[in-house]
Amino acid sequence: MSDRELREQFIKYFDDDKYKFENFCKIFLKWLDFDDIQVTQRCGDGGIDLKCNKKEIEQLNLNTIEYVIQAKCYAINNKVGPRDIRDFRGSKTDMSVRKIFITTSDYTKGAIKEADDSNQPVILINGSQLIDFCKSHGEIIFDVKYYFNVDKFNDLFLSEENKVTKDTFKTIERRITKNDVRARILRIPSEYKSLIQYKSKYKISINGDEYKDYKISSDKVYFGGVTKYYKDFISNVDFEEGQSIWIYDENRYIVSPLVIGLLILSKALSTILCK
Repeated sequence: MSDRELREQFIKYFDDDKYKFENFCKIFLKWLDFDDIQVTQRCGDGGIDLKCNKKEIEQLNLNTIEYVIQAKCYAINNKVGPRDIRDFRGSKTDMSVRKIFITTSDYTKGAIKEADDSNQPVILINGSQLIDFCKSHGEIIFDVKYYFNVDKFNDLFLSEENKVTKDTFKTIERRITKNDVRARILRIPSEYKSLIQYKSKYKISINGDEYKDYKISSDKVYFGGVTKYYKDFISNVDFEEGQSIWIYDENRYIVSPLVIGLLILSKALSTILCK
């Protein structure tokens, strides 16, 4: 939805009750940290719709400044003119009282010039500013649709200092112990911790087989589901130790472990290495 469409629906909301916009402005001023906000009586207000005050230096409780506000819920193309500003400035208030004009539309150039009076300036807030401020409050007012961006998440976790590249790992060798085989686990090199720390499974290719998801242990130490690669060694009393070679596939952002002494090597290497 465009900003203009959002503003149009925002304005339409107040159609059934012209005073509802004044009550919205009360909430809006509260968000801006004004105090003692009051909606004036609905007749004979002299163009003043709300009153409030604000401490200039909150921590020292000094210089409480009084404000009066005029609130106009106008259609987008119905801009506030210089006469509206003059009439508002002429409302019966002390010169020390500051004035704010809030509208859902906008101001003509003449109105902006009129408001810029060095003796008694008028603060102008238009519809676009209202919408932008409401957006900053997220789902309090508007429905916000979020879209998952994989690239942004990758950038978040793989910052420059720990970004995973082919050069980061090159070739990593790890032992496969007899206990690993008995437990049917494939231990993950610590160098890959940044890749898997937020995952419960990861796609890898073992011995040239198709890439598939393997579950990661809760402590991020090993992959499970590798029994079929160990089946010839589980009951082999002569087996002492194997070795895995890990290669990071930069193009696919996945890992290829190659188990030596246990398994036929992956297609990722052109030669067969074994003990």
